[in-house]
Amino acid sequence: MKRMNIAVLVSGGVDSSVALQLLRDQGHAVTAFYLKIWLEDELSYLADCPWQQDLSYAQAVCDQLSVPLEVVSLQQEYHNYVVKYTIEQVKLGNTPNPDILCNKLIKFGFFMDRFGHAYDKVATGHYAQVTEIGDGQVALRSAPDPIKDQTYFLSQLSQAQLQKILFPIGHLNKTQVRALAVDYNLPNKDRKDSQGICFLGNFKFRDFVRAYAGTQQGYLVELETGKQVGMH
Repeated sequence: MKRMNIAVLVSGGVDSSVALQLLRDQGHAVTAFYLKIWLEDELSYLADCPWQQDLSYAQAVCDQLSVPLEVVSLQQEYHNYVVKYTIEQVKLGNTPNPDILCNKLIKFGFFMDRFGHAYDKVATGHYAQVTEIGDGQVALRSAPDPIKDQTYFLSQLSQAQLQKILFPIGHLNKTQVRALAVDYNLPNKDRKDSQGICFLGNFKFRDFVRAYAGTQQGYLVELETGKQVGMH
């Protein structure tokens, strides 16, 4: 692979940190970006927001690798295009997936629109693969780790977005990535994986829904028969 100028989105977690290390070791010119999308001001009463800790880990990794780190705030965009939609859909009784919208509209949307022109590729620590299929087209492929595969969350990306993306750890499984983090002695090598929706962090989704949409009763319906079997 020729030497490229690559923007790497880092979260402070092990996956994106290993992705950053691999690209740097391959000789690419890499710049790390931390996207701030936490809604800590609005949601602080629900739980502690861990974004400061995430950023501190990201900075420690970048310092060790001598890679510049830039912090980009996309909080307003996230609220306008992801959070509002999520609330609207929940009120309609639907089950939206904010992380799908986050990837499509924020990480590979607003960020690419603002910074992508300055870089050959944008890389993340997602477990997914992009392969060429001919005629200048690429396809999104599953990662070999069936538990960590994240192609569902990337399923709405456009062809133009996919052609700009690199997934440096997409061909690995989680055990291999953890082992690399230890071999590289990354500052976050022992950090646990994060779970849940990206803008909530440690907040529980049900508490978020209750705060913004309230609560109301509904029927429990047996799918096969349509029979009402209770209330929720």
